[in-house]
Amino acid sequence: MRIDSDLLLSVIASVLLWFASQPQRANAQAAQSTHTWPNANPTEIPLQRCDRLPVVIVQANGADKRFLIDTAATSLLNEKSFASGHSRDIRVQSWNQTTALSARVVVIDELRLANHILRSVTLPAIDLTALAKACGGPLDGVLGVDLLEQLGVTIDLQRSVARLGIAAPSSSEVSVIADMEQAMHSCSEAFNNADAVKLAACFDPDFVLSSPAGELRGREQATNHFQQTYFGLTPRAHFSMTMNDQRAVGNVVWSLYDYTIESAKIHTTGRGMMLCRKSDDHWYILSMHESPLDSASNRTR
Repeated sequence: MRIDSDLLLSVIASVLLWFASQPQRANAQAAQSTHTWPNANPTEIPLQRCDRLPVVIVQANGADKRFLIDTAATSLLNEKSFASGHSRDIRVQSWNQTTALSARVVVIDELRLANHILRSVTLPAIDLTALAKACGGPLDGVLGVDLLEQLGVTIDLQRSVARLGIAAPSSSEVSVIADMEQAMHSCSEAFNNADAVKLAACFDPDFVLSSPAGELRGREQATNHFQQTYFGLTPRAHFSMTMNDQRAVGNVVWSLYDYTIESAKIHTTGRGMMLCRKSDDHWYILSMHESPLDSASNRTR
């Protein structure tokens, strides 16, 4: 029995579209992030307390560590918790001043917060014993604004949780996405060459195209639409697509894209969302949801 793929993929698309609206952070130290699917929301991590101050558990080289969260400070390690490293002069930032001091510098091979990982993280280590005593609990470090930004963390003090946005694509995701993009290039060429047979091979049998003008369902209906609307034009219509954001979930790739259709009679630009799936070593477009932004045409797509 066939699973209701339209419903499943609609749910996946809705989740990923929500993810795409969240801020993305670059990793300043070329650290690598990973993400574990599925999550209906960004990962939420319960916060602990050190007196009234928020504390989160992170894993440093596989060991659980208690880090105080300070959105106005530089990240620090407690030298009592990290034995390795070498000393050098550093500058530590707080909310109202920057202080110069000598501290040991420690390289953490892997710093993990839930399903987000930073690699080769270099941080200063100083004695945080006084801070730990002041808040009444052990502390292994301070998670400051620098690492919070790299991890894409926001703090919800009212609900006492740390929220993580979606991570950057892993190397395996990047490989899957690149494979899909190569296949989509062939599909664009099929459209631009008015090759209905090759274009039809790009669509899943249950392909869906949605736009403000209506909805097309099925490979045959969609191919006939493109053939009747565009393939008889002279000169030929030219379709181009630019990917903006992409995610891979197993053998399914979700993409946000900008597109343009140009001909002597048609000029259409817009944005869309596309789901593609690889099956039997072939990529198929499952669905496209398009919103024209500008159209000068006497035809409707």
